[in-house]
Amino acid sequence: MTNKNDPMIKLEPGGKAPILSYNVPEPTSYSGSNYIELDIPQAYFKTNTKQIPIVTLAKVLSGADQTSVKNQVSRAMKTGFYDSQLFGNIRMDTVNVHAIEKQNPGMTVKANQPVDIQLENLNADIVTGRLMNKEILNIYQTMFGTYTYNFVPEPQKTRPRLMLVETYRLSSYLGNYGAGRTIKTFSLLPGEKTTISVETYTKTESTTKSASSIFDSFSNESSDDFEKSLQKEQSNKSAYNETFSYHAEAEAKASWGWGSAKVSGGVKGGSNSAREEFAKNASSATSKHAAKASAKRDVKIDTSYEVKEKTGVETSIQREIENINVSRTLNFVFRQMNQEFITLLHLVDVRVAFFNGFTKSYEEVSIPDLDSLLNKVLIASKVNEVRKSIVDELTYIYDYEDKSCSFIEEKKVKDKNGTVTHKYLRVKKDEVSKYKDKATTTEIAVPGIILSAKKYVLRTEGIIVDALLGQGNALDEYSNRLQEETNRAKTLANDLQVAKIKREEMGQKIIKDKDETAAEIYKKIFIPPVEVESE
Repeated sequence: MTNKNDPMIKLEPGGKAPILSYNVPEPTSYSGSNYIELDIPQAYFKTNTKQIPIVTLAKVLSGADQTSVKNQVSRAMKTGFYDSQLFGNIRMDTVNVHAIEKQNPGMTVKANQPVDIQLENLNADIVTGRLMNKEILNIYQTMFGTYTYNFVPEPQKTRPRLMLVETYRLSSYLGNYGAGRTIKTFSLLPGEKTTISVETYTKTESTTKSASSIFDSFSNESSDDFEKSLQKEQSNKSAYNETFSYHAEAEAKASWGWGSAKVSGGVKGGSNSAREEFAKNASSATSKHAAKASAKRDVKIDTSYEVKEKTGVETSIQREIENINVSRTLNFVFRQMNQEFITLLHLVDVRVAFFNGFTKSYEEVSIPDLDSLLNKVLIASKVNEVRKSIVDELTYIYDYEDKSCSFIEEKKVKDKNGTVTHKYLRVKKDEVSKYKDKATTTEIAVPGIILSAKKYVLRTEGIIVDALLGQGNALDEYSNRLQEETNRAKTLANDLQVAKIKREEMGQKIIKDKDETAAEIYKKIFIPPVEVESE
C-alpha cells in the first residue's frame, strides 16, 4: 500500500540531488555525403555499362533552333520540369517553383516546396542558353532544406565507376563559456550619474543574417555560407560539381565532398587519404565559417546618448547608473562572453554506387546489397576481387586519433539447430565512438566513427561587467574630516536606536516573566517620575 505521506517529487535514492548534465548535444547536427571514387580498371566493367543512352541532351537538341527550344523549356517549366528529355537529371516527383509561376502566370502547377533565392530567379532564357551549350540542369536540396540548382556539362562518352557514398554528421556540443574581449570601459566621477545603452548584433536584419552560424543559429544564410565554404575547399571542382547529378532525388543528403582512392594491388585502407582530405576540407570550411560569423557579432555599449527601446529585430537595453562614492571614481569594464563549441565530424553510414557519367545510370545500394550491384556491373571473374577491395576499404578506417576501426561486419544467419545458413555484410549495428574533452573532462558519445574533432569559439550576445573602485582620494583634509564626522554621527544614531530596541525587549521579557523586582528596577532606571502639580 502506498504511503500517503510520500511527497509527489523525491530526490534520487540515498537523498542525492540530481546532477545537471552538460553532456547534452545541441540541436545542431547536420548530415552530408562524401563520395569516394574507387580506382577500378575499365576492363572490369561489363560492356552494357559503357553504352551511351539512346536519349541524350545532345541528341535531343541536335538541329534545334533556340526559339523552339525556349518554347519547349517554357512549357516544361509550367508543368514542373516533367520533360524527361530536356530535364533528365530532375528526378523529384513534385518540383514546383513558385518563382516560375510568377514569370509564367498561366502555369497550373502550384508551388509546394521552399526554394532558394537563386532558384526563384531561374527563367526560360537562362535555362535555354545553358541547354544549348549542352549543359544539364540539376535541381537539388541544400543543407537547409530549400531547393536550388546548378548546371553540369553533359559527358561526351561513358566512364563506368564504383563509388563509396559515405554519410557524415557534423555535430556540435557546448564546451567552455567565458569572458572574451573588452568591448567598453568608462569611468564615473564621484557623485556622477549617466545612462548607458547596450545594443547587440541583432539590431538590424542584415547584421543578424551575417552573424548567424550553423552552431547556434542555423538559418538559410548560415547553411548557404557553410556549403559555399566547402565548395571552395574542393581541389577537383569539376568532379565535385558532377556529384550534384548523383543525388537528384528529393530527399538526398547535401553533397559535401569528393575524393578518389586507389584500391588495386592489395593495398588496404587506400581510401583513408581521401577521408583525411575530406575531414581537412570540412574543418577548414567550418573554421572559416565560424570566424566570419563571430566577426559580425558586435555588442555596443554607449554612454554618450540615449537609445530608445524598440520592438522587433533590435535589442537595446538602457540602464541608469550612479557613482555614490564622494571621493573616488568608479570604473566599469564590459567584456563580451564567448561560447566554445566542440564539433565532431563522424561517419554514420556507407553505401556503394555505380555511375557511368550519365544520370540515368546512377544506382546506389546498401552494403547488404553489394553483391547484387557488383554482379550487375562487373564481369564475373572480377567480382570477388573488387568485393574484397571494398570490404578492405571499410574494414581499415582511421579515426581522429589515427586508430584503425572497422565500419562493417559479416553477419552469420543460423537456423534453429545453430547451423549457419548464409552470411552477408552490413554496417556495424550500434557503433559508437567517444570523445573526451580534456578541459571539461566531458565525454561525448556519437554514432559511427569520428574522423575529426575540433573546437571553435564564437562571440555571444552576453556581456559581463566588472566595477573597479579608483584608489585616488579626491577630498582635502577638511572634507575628509566632514566625512568622518558625518559617519560618526550616523554610527551614534544607529547605536542609540539599537539601545532603545534592547530596552524594549527587556521590558517585554519582564512583563512575560511577571518579575516584580525587575519591574521596579526597570521603572527607576528608564521611566522618569511623574511630576504632580500642586493645587
